[in-house]
Amino acid sequence: MNPEENEVSEETPVPNENEISTNYVQDSTMWNRNKTRVDDIFAYAIATDVINENDYVPKTLEECMHRNDWPRWQEAINAELNSLEKRHVFGPVVRTPIDVKPVGYKWVFAIKRNEKNEIVRYKARLVAQGGCDNP
Repeated sequence: MNPEENEVSEETPVPNENEISTNYVQDSTMWNRNKTRVDDIFAYAIATDVINENDYVPKTLEECMHRNDWPRWQEAINAELNSLEKRHVFGPVVRTPIDVKPVGYKWVFAIKRNEKNEIVRYKARLVAQGGCDNP
């Protein structure tokens, strides 16, 4: 191996030896990069954890509706809609003028866990999408 290939440029961040991504592993297991052999078996084990239905957070309302935990997601969605209604976020429905492009929306879902990695709450938020600074 060429020594120049091993050099780390100043622009590339050097990872911590014990770095772990909590986005992919929910059990707080830590691997030492210098001692862990990253091969197909390791990759399969990580992929299995990621694909596990309990850890997967849906990206769309359609995905939520096809899951076994749909009733919990539905409760979270209803709680968000009730909260928006209570705070009078939406006014009366009016026809949009032809020269006005309305702002879109999307649902954002999250699963909240406690320190024992148990699901505590399903959370759904309705957010504005595609805002534009141009008048």
